[in-house]
Amino acid sequence: MKKFILLISLAGILLLLNACSTTGYVTTEPAYVEYSRPAQPSSNYIWIDGDWVYSRPTHVYVQRNGYWSKPGNGRTYVKGSWQSTPQGKSWKKGQWKKNGR
Repeated sequence: MKKFILLISLAGILLLLNACSTTGYVTTEPAYVEYSRPAQPSSNYIWIDGDWVYSRPTHVYVQRNGYWSKPGNGRTYVKGSWQSTPQGKSWKKGQWKKNGR
């Protein structure tokens, strides 16, 4: 009985982790929709373009709005980009990088 409960628990965890995955593949990149940009909070902020999030139920990427962000000391934002693979196209999310790396 304990092995059965352990097996069911493990299967549930694997299903949960699989559902949380944000990588999916599409044949064509979706069109980017430009939204109105709110006013810049101060000159210390930079605009981060909206990213794409894969929706497993619909098998499409959904655009998220961009936002203003204040860079950390010695950090630069690297924009996200579309990657081509044999499975199709997938979105590589933008991220903050330390300068010089």
